[in-house]
Amino acid sequence: MDKISDLPKMILHDILSRLPYKDAARTSVLSKAWHETWSSFPILVFDGSRCVRVHLKDRKDPLKIQDNRRKANSFLKSVDRTLVRFHHHGFAIKEFNLSMMFFHPRFMPHLVDRWMKIAGESSSIQVLKLELELAGCFFGCEFDSHAVDNYYYLPPDVLKAKSLTELVLFGKIRADKLIVNHRIRFPMLRILSLVGVYLGHEQALEDLISGCPMIEELILEHCVGLENVKVHDLPKLKSAKFSGFREIHVDVPSLENLQLGNDKLEFPCDISIDKCRNLKGFFLGAVSSVFVSNQWLLELFDKFPFLERLELSGCVTSESLMISSSRLKVLSFEACVELKEAKIDAPNLESCKYSGQFSHMPAAISFENCSNQVDFDVVFALEFRMDLKRLRAFIQNIAPRNVMVSLYLGIMKGSSIVFHEDVLENVQVPLRRIKQLRLSVDEETEEFCVLLINDLFWSFRPAIISLNLKLCSRIFLKLLLEKLRCNNEEERRCSSSHQMKCWWHDLKDVKVRSSPKKYENLSDCEELLDSLPINFFSPNLQLNFELEWDSLQ
Repeated sequence: MDKISDLPKMILHDILSRLPYKDAARTSVLSKAWHETWSSFPILVFDGSRCVRVHLKDRKDPLKIQDNRRKANSFLKSVDRTLVRFHHHGFAIKEFNLSMMFFHPRFMPHLVDRWMKIAGESSSIQVLKLELELAGCFFGCEFDSHAVDNYYYLPPDVLKAKSLTELVLFGKIRADKLIVNHRIRFPMLRILSLVGVYLGHEQALEDLISGCPMIEELILEHCVGLENVKVHDLPKLKSAKFSGFREIHVDVPSLENLQLGNDKLEFPCDISIDKCRNLKGFFLGAVSSVFVSNQWLLELFDKFPFLERLELSGCVTSESLMISSSRLKVLSFEACVELKEAKIDAPNLESCKYSGQFSHMPAAISFENCSNQVDFDVVFALEFRMDLKRLRAFIQNIAPRNVMVSLYLGIMKGSSIVFHEDVLENVQVPLRRIKQLRLSVDEETEEFCVLLINDLFWSFRPAIISLNLKLCSRIFLKLLLEKLRCNNEEERRCSSSHQMKCWWHDLKDVKVRSSPKKYENLSDCEELLDSLPINFFSPNLQLNFELEWDSLQ
């Protein structure tokens, strides 16, 4: 027997805890010793989605309904056997993680109650995660999935888990009665996350938080029945995320990272966070009551002098913004459709990201007094109509030219491309160098793919092209490989009479890097495309082409 198997169970459990859960489970077949180790492993993860896949198209199919019932029952019995065995043998439980997207309010609560009781009574329990969604229609019985009476009532046995350091509740769970009828006390809790949970009213949240004085991370999102969030008297709190509330008041000087969102809900959100003077990271998402202007930015950096990270997503902004901060290191704009121009004066800036759509592309983004090592990531993820002339102008107008630009283009099937016949006449030289060009092209029309490839290379000089094979059509991949492997004058013959050479003439060398590391040249990649059935369920396979250009002129 190997020497590792002779180690004490505590050490073997520690080894397993450092592995991905799937890999840890596989150790049970190595030997009898490892099987015994796995059978008492104190981290229990039960994910119902692995065995019961719920699809809308199956809700009226009697055979699918019967199959879902069988699989759900098998899953429930497996969880029950495991928990009862742990309880019977007195095995420790450090983590209990249960996820069921098919919870039924009539047939399943008593089982979940029993599991909560076993987990709550374990003196070593540290992590409790419970995710429940209602899906009765998939078992042939209809009920209102939005009625709070059908939610699962969190049992009092949870309160026995005084050693909890992390509590995560997600979905159709009611915690209001537990909080109202019992004194909450989790003296060691560090992480509290409540998403979609029914709390009922503001006092329930206050009572819950008051019993968890050591919280360091707090997440509250779309808690049913709760409109206003007030957080204070949490001296250890470092990170918080709030979304879907009418009022958010945070008075926690220790807070360093804050995420606020409204998820584009129609009602305005009243925000009060001025007391959080030590903020280092601030994310603001789709809060319609906040107008991001130059004045708002000045006040923001004045209120939070240590702010190093600012992310704006779906925000209403001025057409022109001036962002000036001596401490800012990370800046991000996502779906800020009103933004037309941004000037960024941040000497310590390390990275900036712009994510949006072609129809709302800014005219110019410039970096003043910034480091030469600033990484600027430009993302256009879901595009159906592309104007690459506008994209080229946008990239060319990024100033200064030594900013390292990475570009991601996600192009869907059925997209159209605005191709300009005078593309070569409008190209500015020297061509813009792109640090990395990441492509996901689902289009299968050969003419489209050829135009796209040529227009991109006539516009930019990417140092690296990155492809996720399962997100690209086979036709696009084959055409790109054909273009990159052109290595003789006959293949490189240019049909253009323009004085500027076609991009093939400047391409000096191509190196291939793949993950997993298996394909090292273009011929290998072609063999891969011929042999691999690429679809959404295929393993991730990343191909990187490192391009060496003869000149940028």
